[in-house]
Amino acid sequence: MSDQESKTKKVIKDLSQKIDELLEQSEISKEDVKKGIDARIQELKRSRDEVNEEFKKIREDNKETIDKVEKMAKDTFKDVKSTFSDFFGSKKDDDSKKDSDQ
Repeated sequence: MSDQESKTKKVIKDLSQKIDELLEQSEISKEDVKKGIDARIQELKRSRDEVNEEFKKIREDNKETIDKVEKMAKDTFKDVKSTFSDFFGSKKDDDSKKDSDQ
């Protein structure tokens, strides 16, 4: 396995773990936030699946274009991180509103 292939597999694995973490978080969030997170999770899963399919094609064809797949995976991973930031920012805002309402 090449170094590039190994790096890409790690990014895909990390992406899957972040998606699982988002799923766990959506179980405890408010209903309106949960719906938004669930929709974003579905988008992220589609992106992850696209990355996996592209990676398989490249490997099967034995092409040297793994950089493209790695970039797609990294971009998707950035989306996951952004979603986490957005979620926790929304959660903090909700908590602040609760505190100020009391």
